[in-house]
Amino acid sequence: MEKIEETTPELQRLLSINGDQTTAREGITRVLRVSRREVAAQALKRLWQEAYLDGEPLIFDSPTRRRIQTQHHPFFLDQQVIVGARRKRGRLGELRAWSRLEAPSYALGIAAAGEVEMLLKAGMLRSADIEDHGTIPSAPHSWLRYTFANGWTALSVYFYDADESDQIVMTAIPGGRQDEWLAFLALLDEQYNNLVRKARRGRIEIIGSDDDEELADIIKKTSFDDVILSDEILAQVASQRNIFRPEMLRRYATLRVPRLRKVLLIGPPGTGKTTLLKAEGAYHAKKGGLVFYVCAPPKHRETTSWQQLSYALRGAVESRLPTLILVEDFDMFVSDPQELQLVLNTLDGIATPDNPAGTLLLATSNDPDKIDQRIRDRPGRIDMLIEIGLVEDTEFALRFLKHFLGGAYREEEHASVAPLLLKQPGSHFREVCITAAMHSLEMGRTDVLQEDLLWANEVILNGRAVASQSERFMLPAARKRGSFFGKNEQKR
Repeated sequence: MEKIEETTPELQRLLSINGDQTTAREGITRVLRVSRREVAAQALKRLWQEAYLDGEPLIFDSPTRRRIQTQHHPFFLDQQVIVGARRKRGRLGELRAWSRLEAPSYALGIAAAGEVEMLLKAGMLRSADIEDHGTIPSAPHSWLRYTFANGWTALSVYFYDADESDQIVMTAIPGGRQDEWLAFLALLDEQYNNLVRKARRGRIEIIGSDDDEELADIIKKTSFDDVILSDEILAQVASQRNIFRPEMLRRYATLRVPRLRKVLLIGPPGTGKTTLLKAEGAYHAKKGGLVFYVCAPPKHRETTSWQQLSYALRGAVESRLPTLILVEDFDMFVSDPQELQLVLNTLDGIATPDNPAGTLLLATSNDPDKIDQRIRDRPGRIDMLIEIGLVEDTEFALRFLKHFLGGAYREEEHASVAPLLLKQPGSHFREVCITAAMHSLEMGRTDVLQEDLLWANEVILNGRAVASQSERFMLPAARKRGSFFGKNEQKR
């Protein structure tokens, strides 16, 4: 005998409508599962009939591009109504009014509570943190009715179950109105992009790190006062910002070349490449541009380094803002042979992203030999390589000493040490000055003397020399003792 047990009358009706059955055999009941999507579709159809709307509804999964679901967010819907009322000339998909509906009882609890998934930061870009102000709720799970300027009506339901990753964004419209519905979604999309573009001006976004806010603050606090490089190098790097000038963007467009410039800073570790990157990021953000700082993902993540960089390149295009992308150790991002063809096509090929406002990729590498020649040596894939080398000039060395000693620097005491520190990266000067200051305190002094600098320099160089002798850290091979092995061999 066929029967349905432990189900509501409404669910029984829906099961029968869809041809689903439950059977009982020897006291065992089996209930065939009906998805929320089926229930939502049937509920929309019944709502349509109860509202006496014309014709048979066209019910479909509405295209979505935004996680916050603009078609169900009160802020965006209200703005659409306000903007539409101001327009002298109507646009396709223009909204006249909207209202929230009570979840119908036959929807079996779908979107009945009207809860929101999260609180958003004021710019609606990310989830809110506990110290944020001006937060905005995301779109509520809801049933909505839309009235359009052309006189037609649509119904929609939005629901998301995080536990089962089950999302419903389903819409019912009159047949033949699908293009107008898509035009309505495009208007919402345009409104969202304008809002996000405004919120992203002057923003530094970290990709690939869990400490995004902390890293962004570090970059913001960096200035060119922290950068000790030659005027020639600084001028070379600064000239790359011309990609954002309107006349240069027009030139790229005329040549039908994607408005993406790729610059690689090369040189030994500790020469100031990273500090220069951060200073450029802080400068660009202060000018109102968008900055992406891309980190290599942790090992436990499924995404690759190149995928992180690709995300930033696409984000630059979507933002339509002057965008600076900062990447350290570029060789790590383009070293996977399986991704090489995609890398080549993206840097200068059929997949190169084109941001109308311009994108500058500024990257570093301590070992450019690790970068495939088809990337490093091919004009257009890397537009310019700028070398940042060791400190070779005494006057330049003095600048480092003055910077890292600060108020403790005295010309007559410290200037003579500068020539002894040549052929080293800028980071060596920093460590010499810090170690010398620590040594002076150990000696019971507050002033850093020349002897402290010389002592620190020698200690640091000796430590590096020892570390480079790998054989010093290897245990000697085990040797046979003749008193044991020899006797055994003699007995044989």
